[in-house]
Amino acid sequence: MHAGQLDAGLAGAQSVTQGYNGTGKFVGNKKDKVRIIANLYPEDMHLVLSKGLTLKSLKDLNGKRIGVAAAGSGTQVSVRMILKHYGIKARESELNLGQSTQRLADGQLDAFFYAGGTPFAALIQLGSTKGFNLYKFSESERKEINKIIPYYVESNIPAGTYENITTDTPTVAVNGQLVTSIDQPADLVYGITKALWSKKTRSLLDKGHAKGKAIRLETALKGVLIPLHPGAERFYKEVGMIK
Repeated sequence: MHAGQLDAGLAGAQSVTQGYNGTGKFVGNKKDKVRIIANLYPEDMHLVLSKGLTLKSLKDLNGKRIGVAAAGSGTQVSVRMILKHYGIKARESELNLGQSTQRLADGQLDAFFYAGGTPFAALIQLGSTKGFNLYKFSESERKEINKIIPYYVESNIPAGTYENITTDTPTVAVNGQLVTSIDQPADLVYGITKALWSKKTRSLLDKGHAKGKAIRLETALKGVLIPLHPGAERFYKEVGMIK
């Protein structure tokens, strides 16, 4: 998009924020043309535990065999920041979601981290076979993680998202965001933003994927850490969300 090959796209707040500021994996490769249209939905952090394993705090991961997400992924970068902050020394494996669930099922992992839009099909299957637990982040852990990784905000995985998890799971999430380039016309982006938050779109979102219900106007600016596109900003001013 920065190179003009895309007009708009979906990206995690972590990549968006780092790209705009030229930090993290974008050091020396700043993408400061990117602008926000809307925050969409939380990509919830799952700390998946083998069935029967319970943790009193994140520090109990010390010495455990854990999956830290795929190499080079934004999730892995964040997970390693969390582990470092809490002084956790674990036996780490770089794995995608499918590999992580398989190794947990085979008894080769004690736990793994993964972030994304719930529910994960791989976890639904794991829950119906070997089973698993989800770690409930404490309020203090969620606040602490937000301090060290500002684009991770408090979230919750509702009871029943996975059939075997019958209580709510407090967690953190990085938001999926709709982004565009500052080069796009303001009138066009205004029209897109207005259409996104129309009654017709609301109806379509409610009938689609479970995460569609989480895409709501009242959270459109949650976790936005870089500038809005002027066209989007115009819409949010009209509806009284910003001055």
